[in-house]
Amino acid sequence: MKTLLTLSLVKLLCFAVFSVQPNAVFANSKSSMNASSAKAIVVAKVNINSATAEQIANGLTGVGLKKAIAIVKLRKQLGGFKRVEQILDVKGIGPAILNQNKQRLTL
Repeated sequence: MKTLLTLSLVKLLCFAVFSVQPNAVFANSKSSMNASSAKAIVVAKVNINSATAEQIANGLTGVGLKKAIAIVKLRKQLGGFKRVEQILDVKGIGPAILNQNKQRLTL
C-alpha cells in the first residue's frame, strides 16, 4: 500500500512539474543520432511576457526573485518584450544567464 501511494505521489509530482509547456529536446554527445541512442530532456518554457515574477524566478537558472521582479518591471515599462534578448537590460542579467536559459525563454 505504501509503495502504491508513493508511486501515485511521484506521478502527481511529475505531472505538476512538467505541465508547463514542455518541449522535448534530444541530447546526445555524438553528432549523428538515432532513435535508440537519443535521450529526451524536457525543458519547461517561461513566457517572459506573461509570467509572474515567481514563475520567472522558479523557471530560470540564475534568476532569483529580485531579478525576476526587475524583469517584470522592465516588461511593464516596454509594454512587453519584442525579443528575449531585451532581458539583458536588467541589472545582473548578462550573456551567461541568457545563454543558460535560451531554450526556456519564450514570448
